[in-house]
Formats: sequence, structure tokens, C-alpha cells
Amino acid sequence: MGPLLLGNFVGAMLLRVPIGFALALASIITIWLVTDTPLTIGAQRIVAGITPFALLAIPLFILAGGIMNAGGITKRLLNLADSIVGGMRGGLAQTNVLSALFFGGISGSAVADISSLGRILIPAMKARNYKAAYTAAVTAAAPIVAPIMPPSITMIVYGVVSGTSIGALFFAGIIPALLYIAMLMVAVHLTVRKQGFTDELVANTTNIELIGKTPKEERPKFLPSLVGSLPALLLPLIILAGIRFGWFTATEAAAVAVVYALLVGLFIYRELTWKKLVTALAESGLMVGLIMLVLAAAQLYSWALTSGGVPQAAAEAIFGFTDNLVVLLILVNIMLLIAGMFIEANAALIIITPILLPVMTSLGVDPVHLGIIIVVNLGIGLITPPVGIALMLSAEISKVKFISAIRASWPFLLTGLIFMLLITYVPQISLWLPSVLLGE
Repeated sequence: MGPLLLGNFVGAMLLRVPIGFALALASIITIWLVTDTPLTIGAQRIVAGITPFALLAIPLFILAGGIMNAGGITKRLLNLADSIVGGMRGGLAQTNVLSALFFGGISGSAVADISSLGRILIPAMKARNYKAAYTAAVTAAAPIVAPIMPPSITMIVYGVVSGTSIGALFFAGIIPALLYIAMLMVAVHLTVRKQGFTDELVANTTNIELIGKTPKEERPKFLPSLVGSLPALLLPLIILAGIRFGWFTATEAAAVAVVYALLVGLFIYRELTWKKLVTALAESGLMVGLIMLVLAAAQLYSWALTSGGVPQAAAEAIFGFTDNLVVLLILVNIMLLIAGMFIEANAALIIITPILLPVMTSLGVDPVHLGIIIVVNLGIGLITPPVGIALMLSAEISKVKFISAIRASWPFLLTGLIFMLLITYVPQISLWLPSVLLGE
């Protein structure tokens, strides 16, 4: 299958397709041509495999986020977040966290959030005398919410690999996303005074309570900020409402999102120029190409695993060790955390899902709940060394050593681990909303 992928890529390049689109096209064609061997336990079909139609949701959602960002969404969401939490202790750090929630509902990608928000918030936080390492840690930890919050690219991948309803996964991620942001804001509140600010600022201040707060006269007004952000905030609501009421599927929702982003950028915000649109297309194409290349390679590996009966063998080995669900969930979390430390999230998901799904569903774990557990664990892997791609990117933007960012991130890593345990052992956090809205 390696020559197949290489041949597709070369063919795309010979057609003079830009590199990002060549990668995407080659990878989609490869996945399309790979024999889909579903994993079955008895008569039950467990792994549906990736389908080209479902894959279209990924580039379309990425493009919608890129267009919204080019059309002026970022500064409006930042103003809204600052108007809400700017007056709290560590106000700009809290703005960083809340902005990630708003922007995660648009981009669906943690790395995209850091690239967009980090280049604005990190210099602003450093200018307010936040320590560079703490700034990098906050900026890396907050966008972990993006893979949890719909429209999450990682959830789409899990949905098409496992055959789970993407709509149910989207709704299942809403309450966990809100819970994570709330826990992270508490962590910022508890740590910012001692760890967040430079020693010089603390030594020279006359009122410790004022450190880090955005002065009232400098904060954006809430109502004007809300009105300005409303067109952007409506995008995830339109997606979820359309799925809930059966107006369109998740893939069709992605196409609607692109059209909506174009309308908002051109006719409401009026900041989307042809030059910005071309740049957004190019950047989105490159990101899609990289993701699809990973998916193509990982799908080949997953196909080999299922064809060789590895998931069945793994299930027998695990059941031979223990059939205690509490213990198994601990082992699953440990395995996922280790995988997230070294492997790109989407690749890890495609490789691990065929192994975990039959085992966990046989013990009564809901596939939607399992999807949230996997996504959360792999999200935490974005800030865990030795790779920690989100933390590494934030450290690069902050111009601080990676090891310093690692040291500053421990409160947020601890918060993530506590959050992960809550999600794992209280399944109703994830399952309540889909059961109410979708009956699933």
C-alpha cells in the first residue's frame, strides 16, 4: 500500500496541485482504495472503517474555521472573553482560557487554536508581566478543549472509524468541554498569583489584588462584544441544531459551515478579502493534507491489525488478566496517555480504536463514552512531554525553553488528569445530553 500512496501523491503533484491539496488528494484516494475490512465479534459489526464521504467533514470544517479566522472572528471572540473574565484575578490568563472555548467551537483543532490565539494572547500576556513559561503553559492547556468541543476533528475521525454517530459524539462533548474550561479557570485562579507573574512586578506592586486584572476602563463592553461575536458563535449552534433536527448530516453540516463562514466574512464582518480567502484556502489545504496523510498511513496499519486478528487476541489477553471494569478503565487511560505522549492524536485513535472498542463494549461501555475517554486522553497528550506538540508550539511562540514550559504546566496537567478521571468514571457527564436530545 506504500507504493499506492506514493503513486497517488506523485500523480497529484504532476497535475500541479499545491502541496497541501496534493497530500490531501493522495491520502483520500489511498483510503478510498484500501480494502475495508470491518472488525466483527460474532455477528456484530464493530469497526465500520473510514468512508470517503465522512472524510469530507474534516477538510470542510477546517476550511470553515480558516475562513472565519480570516474574516475577523479572532479579535471579536477575544473581546467577548475579555469583557466576561478580564476583571477576574489573572484576567488575561482567564481570557486566554475562555477564548479557547469560543474558538474551539469554530476550529475543532487545538493546534489551530494555538496558532491563531497564541500569536495574539502570548505577546499581550508577556506585555502585562506574565512569566513567559506560565503564558506558554496556559496557552497550551486551554485549547485541549478544541478536540472535545464540537465540531471536533478528532471526534469525526473516531466516529467514522468506530461507526459511532458523529452527532451523538458532538453533543456528548459539550458538557465535558464546559467542565474542563471551568476546572482550568479554577486552576488559573489558584496558581496565577504565585506562579504567573514576574518577580519584579510582584515586588513593585502596591496592591496585590490588582495584579493581572484588566482595568475596567480598558475592558471591552459586554453587550457590544456579544453582538459583534454573535454571528461567529451561531456557527456551532447551527451545526448542532441541524444535526439534532435532522436537517443535515455531520458532513453536510460541514459544507453548510463553509457557506455560512463565507457569508459572515463577506457580508457581516466585511473583512474577508480575496487575498485573505486565498491564504485561508492555502493554509487549510496544507493542514488537511497533513491530517489526511496521517489518516491514510494509520488506516493501513489499522487494516493490517484487524486483518491479522490482533484486536481479538488483545481482547483475550486483557480478559485473561482481569475483567474488572474499574481496573480495565485505569489500564485503558494509562495506555492512551502513553500513546498520546508519542503518537499524533488522529493516528493513535485509528490504531487503538479497533483494539479497545470490542473489549470495552463487551463490558458494557457505551461507544460514545469510550470516544470521549479516548479524545480526552489524547488531548492531554498534547501537553505531556516528551513530544507535547501543543506545549512545544506555545513555548516557541513565547520564546521560552521547552523544559521551562513543562515545569510551568504541571498544575494544568494535574487538572487535566482529574478531569480525565471524572469523565471516565462518571459516564453521565458525557451521555446525559445525547440521551436527552437524541435518545441515544
